[in-house]
Amino acid sequence: MEEMKQSTQPRKKEEAEKRKFKILVADDRPDNVTLLVRYLEYEGYQPVTAQDGEETLIKAQDETPDLILLDVDMPKKNGFAVLEEVRSNENLKHIPIIILTAARLDSADVQEGLNLGADDYITKPFDRRELMARIRTKLRVKEAEDATRQRNRELSLLPEIGKELSARTDIKDIAHILLKRTAETLGAVQGHMLMVAQDGSVAERYQISVLESEIEQINLQENLLQHVFETRQGVIVEDALDNEYWLMSENSQTRSAVVAPLFGRRDLLGLLFLTHEQENYFSLDHLLLLQAIASQAAIAIENVRLYQNVTNEQKQLEKIKNEFIATASHDLKNPIMSISGYSNLLSKAGPLNNQQEEFVGRIQHSTKNMLELVQNMLHLTEIDLKKSETNRESVDATALLKEIVGEFEMQATQKEQKLTLQSEVKSARIHVDVLQIKQAIRNLIGNAIKYTPNGGNITVIAKLVSGYFEVQVQDNGYGIPSADLPHIFDRFYRVRTGQTTEIEGNGLGLAIVKSIAEAHGGDVSVQSEAGKGSSFILDLPLVASA
Repeated sequence: MEEMKQSTQPRKKEEAEKRKFKILVADDRPDNVTLLVRYLEYEGYQPVTAQDGEETLIKAQDETPDLILLDVDMPKKNGFAVLEEVRSNENLKHIPIIILTAARLDSADVQEGLNLGADDYITKPFDRRELMARIRTKLRVKEAEDATRQRNRELSLLPEIGKELSARTDIKDIAHILLKRTAETLGAVQGHMLMVAQDGSVAERYQISVLESEIEQINLQENLLQHVFETRQGVIVEDALDNEYWLMSENSQTRSAVVAPLFGRRDLLGLLFLTHEQENYFSLDHLLLLQAIASQAAIAIENVRLYQNVTNEQKQLEKIKNEFIATASHDLKNPIMSISGYSNLLSKAGPLNNQQEEFVGRIQHSTKNMLELVQNMLHLTEIDLKKSETNRESVDATALLKEIVGEFEMQATQKEQKLTLQSEVKSARIHVDVLQIKQAIRNLIGNAIKYTPNGGNITVIAKLVSGYFEVQVQDNGYGIPSADLPHIFDRFYRVRTGQTTEIEGNGLGLAIVKSIAEAHGGDVSVQSEAGKGSSFILDLPLVASA
């Protein structure tokens, strides 16, 4: 203590450097704690104290000290128990720990402490200079290890973030991942991504704050843009208060920044900023890493824009295709109706022999199938083009389902089938195009009757499931092979195996159900096994209660 009193001139530079180190003093003796705190404060360290083992663990977790001075004999948990828990904690295990003991430990105790992860031992009473020398040694080692770990994190960031960015199809997602990962890894306070238009103005802004502080507005300087265009390199702003590339906004806490350009194949896409509240925080290594990440981000952004353009070329083509199908289908209806009409008149124009009557029957059967196909194609294009959106109304789904099931009772009776409605719902409101929903449910029930042999069972079940009115159409018919299940709702897809080969159809019925369900914010799915029947499930969103 006398040596401490003799020093009257503080070593400001050394003291400033040492104050960044936080040391946790864990000892239940107040006099020991007081002495150690004085020693540490004199050396420029920031002491934190704890009086028992449990408090030590709490302080270690909350304060994340740079080193722990740990007494062995403490209440609640002794030093060895604390040491074991610290070393098993992923966030704390890198902290160096010096054991303090009032009596010289035997070799077995020393070995136990070292096996648990202690870095050093000091026996009380200790020499101040020896203790401080050991603390400085451990902190120098920790600094080097921290720098190595930080460097490893930075190097691992490049492939990790490249993988994450390549999987994104939205620029907002790319910006969030990019800013969050780079800001956290490089220790920045805030991250910003400014997308630049061709005239140099800011087209879009994305930002994130690591410390939940208020996000500052970045002012894009013209000379910064000019520098980036000329050099294709980023910039380190060491002092934001005095830098030609940085314009401080009012009440800004930013004192340093690093900027990396996002260059695409041809143009500058934008700029990536990381900021900090400390001067001279960012180094050349930070800039080089950020520029490498920015290069990957620029590729991901261009891929997203290309994907969005292709998705929009696709939507337009889909619209043109649907309009063409609608026009062609309308034009086909007239000649088909003419063929059907004239074939009906043939028998009235004069007597036909048996073969001629057979031919007329085939013509009428084919025109009926062709007309059904054209009408289904028309209906699909109407749904895709959203021509029926204004026809929606709120209806009682239970009453509507009961009405539709009643329409098929005669058809089921003709095949000696049992058609049953089981409803767990007394009333449920859905906002729908009634004609479309009727067609969807009719298609499901009609298919169940068609693909179930004589004497089979068809059960229609109604229930409420997580905000949806659910209709299940179950049968014990032929079923669907597992290889066909993924394609069963595709347009023009038909199962042509076993007993279903001769059943007529155009492969559009289930596609219509799917389109109607999706147009109403619902869904349709199927569970089936060949030879054991099928269960089709139609979910339609309920009208929200007032």
